[in-house]
Amino acid sequence: MIRARLRFAEHAYPAPAPIRRWENFWDYLDSQRGRSGAPLVPRPTGHNPEVRAFARVDDGRWLADCPWGCRAAFILPAGETRMWCTECAGGGFGLTAALVWPDGSDALTLNLESLPSMLQFWPCISCRPWLADGRPLCLSCTGTHGLGV
Repeated sequence: MIRARLRFAEHAYPAPAPIRRWENFWDYLDSQRGRSGAPLVPRPTGHNPEVRAFARVDDGRWLADCPWGCRAAFILPAGETRMWCTECAGGGFGLTAALVWPDGSDALTLNLESLPSMLQFWPCISCRPWLADGRPLCLSCTGTHGLGV
């Protein structure tokens, strides 16, 4: 599964060199694909700030779904500001998208870490389309985010 690759790669790299940039992840994928003879990972050729991907939490990990709709999802390197889908090559355009993190993502991470792993998801499935539309989230998601219920 796409999400598991970056998580494994973070643990496979030595502690002084964890994956903190997309380029490190693509290099890791290339090394894995090179062993099996698979084609290398496509790389972006530019950036489109009009296309936006939204960071969300899934099983305690920050990830974003492909904003071009190919249904892939990727764990996010900490502090990234752009999203690139290696599955559809940026919707076939070769461009990265702007990555939008929620306000207070650090507080949200701390709140989620105190929950059992089966509850470490944000926003809930019902609120995911609302996040992209800028609509208010449900009371449960708002409370987990630390904004009060």
